[in-house]
Amino acid sequence: MTTLKLLLGTTWRGGVFGLIAGTLGGATYGAIFANAIFLFRLAQEWSTLGAENFIPGIAVVLILAFIGSIMGALFGVPTGFIVGLLNGLLVGIVTRVFFFPLRDAKTFRRVIAMVSALFTGIASWFCFFAIILFYSNRDKADVPMLALIVTLPALIAGVASALISRAIAGWYEKLDVGS
Repeated sequence: MTTLKLLLGTTWRGGVFGLIAGTLGGATYGAIFANAIFLFRLAQEWSTLGAENFIPGIAVVLILAFIGSIMGALFGVPTGFIVGLLNGLLVGIVTRVFFFPLRDAKTFRRVIAMVSALFTGIASWFCFFAIILFYSNRDKADVPMLALIVTLPALIAGVASALISRAIAGWYEKLDVGS
């Protein structure tokens, strides 16, 4: 396998998997996050609400899930694609430098998962933070709180990337054995 084939193969796979994971993960996180805030606030005001507000409450949960999914995807799509492409390129470089030809598949998978998780977690945090600052009122934004808010989705992205790296590693292992 040529270096160019390796780098192109890992990069486009990283981008596609990152786009899919960013879309699904962002939409899911957005729906859950929006409803978690609503339910937390609802728990604080529970004693003042009556039974007549049960059906409207369900409607609000569904509406917030829909809006949260869209907002989460707005964050997840660009971040997943950009970070996925860069992660795929990084996986290709690490593979070429340290695991070409492949001698120990188990160590290779562990290293790729660790590199992917670390890179994606950090890069996602910066991307999420940049996007949220772009959308926020910079004069009134609580920057430390915003930095904290984007930490959990960045950690989720890092874990997802470690799992996704198995697919990229499997592709290389099959190609390397076949050559």
